[in-house]
Amino acid sequence: MSAFPTLPPHLDEAHLRQLATGLSAQQLVWLSGYFYGQATSGGAAVAAVAAAPAVATPAEKLTIIYGSHTGNGKKVAQQAFEAAKQRGLTAEVRDMNDYPARQLAQEQNLLVVVSTHGEGEPPIAAEELHQFLHGPRAPKLPKLRFAVLALGDSSYLHFCQTGKEFDQRLAELGGTRLLDRVDADVDYQAAATQWIEAALNQLAGTAETAATATAAAAAVTVGATHSAIHTSTHSPITEYTRENLWPARVLESIQLNGRGSDKETYHIELDLAGSGLQYAPGDALAVRSVNHDPLVEEVLRAARLSDSALVQLGAESLPLAAALASRRELTVLTRDVLERYAALAPHAELRGLLADTTRLQPYLYGRDVADLLTDFPTDQLTAQTLADTLRPLPTRAYSIASSLLTHPDEVHLTVGAVRYEAHGRRKQGVCSSFLADRVAVGDEVRVFVEHNEYFKLPANPATDIIMIGAGTGIAPFRAFVEERVELGAAGRNWLLFGNPHFTTDFLYQAEWQQHLKKGGLTKLDVAFSRDQAEKIYVQDRLLENSREVFGWLENGAQLYVCGDKNRLGGAVQTALAQVVQREAGLSAEDAAAYVKNLRKQRRYLEDVY
Repeated sequence: MSAFPTLPPHLDEAHLRQLATGLSAQQLVWLSGYFYGQATSGGAAVAAVAAAPAVATPAEKLTIIYGSHTGNGKKVAQQAFEAAKQRGLTAEVRDMNDYPARQLAQEQNLLVVVSTHGEGEPPIAAEELHQFLHGPRAPKLPKLRFAVLALGDSSYLHFCQTGKEFDQRLAELGGTRLLDRVDADVDYQAAATQWIEAALNQLAGTAETAATATAAAAAVTVGATHSAIHTSTHSPITEYTRENLWPARVLESIQLNGRGSDKETYHIELDLAGSGLQYAPGDALAVRSVNHDPLVEEVLRAARLSDSALVQLGAESLPLAAALASRRELTVLTRDVLERYAALAPHAELRGLLADTTRLQPYLYGRDVADLLTDFPTDQLTAQTLADTLRPLPTRAYSIASSLLTHPDEVHLTVGAVRYEAHGRRKQGVCSSFLADRVAVGDEVRVFVEHNEYFKLPANPATDIIMIGAGTGIAPFRAFVEERVELGAAGRNWLLFGNPHFTTDFLYQAEWQQHLKKGGLTKLDVAFSRDQAEKIYVQDRLLENSREVFGWLENGAQLYVCGDKNRLGGAVQTALAQVVQREAGLSAEDAAAYVKNLRKQRRYLEDVY
């Protein structure tokens, strides 16, 4: 008797549901291939599915580990887990933060999803496992089959460095790659889905043809669509994502700095009514901007190309000027752009820059696409090759500065307008200047929410919190305090805020004073660095209050840092270690271990940029 059911001549939804009941994973995969073959008249594809082993034996355990900084890695790992379950695999998902490193020696099938933090560093959750793998106690792994998905941002020089190091080290220890490592940029979703599918196909021992792989993907899509039909027929909900953004109307735009300030900071309120968008304090709002017309014109002049020349971007054809304005990154240069451009413009100096990272980083800093085209002109450039060489224009994410409980159907941002002069030209940040200069009350801004589950308020509202922010790093703490006030949280709230001048740069001063008066804020310490001869920063306030800081930490407080990574993040960490060393009487080494343990416990959390 055949292992597969006889198909009735006229299939409808009732027949499909009846057929699916009680079928094994192998039979369901065969059916998906059959339907795909019917739809494409591809009999060969059906045969390939039927002939190939569909799934690995469920007895083979798959472990999926992730090291994530904002939660994207966790999302991908969970997606891989669900896909593995659909194939009948026994799988588990583990956070690297909680994964026992010595368990690696027992693993046979391993999927690794890991991001890179800053300039090539592992995220906090991955630090210990990364260190163990590269240390003398790392085990040999001759039985391990593995695949690595590296998440990163190609605007950083050491793109996906942590993923590269995990992949290389697992291979050096004897592991066998299921497939080559995949490096995914900011828009990681499509790459992640393809990586999961390819890894599970390899794990299942299949040697699928392209048609069969497409069939499997189609089966997942059909299943998801079928499920969506049954769960949302009566109340369809639109999900707003990077590909489908909500047009939020601008309700308010106020400059927060006083006259004479060197800074230009805007408080912007956006309308979410009707969107269904939800966010929590600690999340970010991603904004889709457009490039400034003068910069587009500078790029066109430097490229010596017509603004009306048509270019093809996917299925869409549009004039080059429009493509540069709304679809391509112009204000920032990255290594991958230089590499693609060097293939068109064979300048020895450009090749030398790419070969020497000590020279490359200074070149990239402060330069834009117009600079590149001017520095290294070429006659080989066409409208299409220029569009293909440049990066897609990414959204910019801003820490949310409001609580939905306090401001229903609204989201607030604190945006610092970026303006500077570099290499003989005036320049500005693409999105900050868009919001500051080119968006007025009543206009619409396209947005979606980026959730950050690792920068959240404590689950226990009685937990104390210490918030350290400088400049626009004040934004999430405005949301934190608003939320805790609305919830009536019993935990104490301590804010340490820094900016240049008291009179012009005390962002949200009236609100903080009201919170202090009403008890929403327990303690406020400020550091206005330029108001006295000797500069004072928030890390100095930490040291001045060392006994109280340590007391709060020993009482279980969570500590949050938001602001510039280079100027604030490292300085606060160093100061905190000094606080612990002084107040606990520990050695410098033991104090550093104390701070590291706070990070591992996720009681010391950063949103730095």
